[in-house]
This record gives sequence, structure tokens and C-alpha cells, in this order.
Amino acid sequence: MRRAVGLAGALLLALPLAGCGEPTTEDYCAQLRLDREKLSDMVAASSPTALLDNLELLQGLGEKAPSDLTDEWQTFLGALEDLDRALRAADVSAKDFEGGRPPGGLSPADRRDVVAAAGQIRSEEVVAAASGIEQQGRDVCKVNLGL
Repeated sequence: MRRAVGLAGALLLALPLAGCGEPTTEDYCAQLRLDREKLSDMVAASSPTALLDNLELLQGLGEKAPSDLTDEWQTFLGALEDLDRALRAADVSAKDFEGGRPPGGLSPADRRDVVAAAGQIRSEEVVAAASGIEQQGRDVCKVNLGL
């Protein structure tokens, strides 16, 4: 009897924690559906700045991602955040790089940092992460992200 009461007490103490646990696939899929139009507009823009212009939206999705996508979102967002930091440090925007050419007056160090961060986004690791995020969206959530 004492053991049953102890077990029941432990379960009652754990209940409040369960509500504050990690994001669920259902929550993540619901957020993808809510953001479907914004995501579609982002992809349709075909702009080199579209991902950075929507960084907050993407970060919000990454926060809601279930644990099986945490690594993918960290890799994908990490690359975008690195590029954003490099651009801000150089005091330029992605729009300033017309045809892939850096704007005048950009120091060699800033150029190197921006080019390295932009190259990271095209890396095999980041492309694979984006592919995994896309696949999960399609297969589990029935939402096409178009990343």
C-alpha cells in the first residue's frame, strides 16, 4: 500500500512537468501548417535574401521541432545565423552582393568571412539537414517546405 501511494505521488509530481516537455510532432506540424503561406512566399521569392529575411520564422519552427529533427534544425539555422552575423559584422546585406560580387569598400577580412559563411549554407552537411527537414515536413506533416 505504501509503495502504491509513493508511486502515485511520484506520478502526480511528474504530471506538471509533462506539459512543459519537449515539442511534439503534432505541435510542429500544426506550426508548419500555420506558416505554410509564409514559407511558400519565402521559397517563391527566389531571392538570395529570402532565408535571412525570414530567419525569425525559421528559428520559431526550429524551436518547435520534435527531438528527431533537432540536429537538422541546429545545422540549418546555425549556417543561416553565421551568414547573418558575418553580414552584420561587415555592415552589408546579402542584397549588396549583386551577381555574387561583393560591394565596393568591403575589407578582405569581411569578404572572406561572408564568403565562408555563404559557402557553409551550400555545404553537404547543411544541404542534407535541409533535405531532412523537408522530408519530415512532407512525409509526417504533409507540408511541402521547399527548402
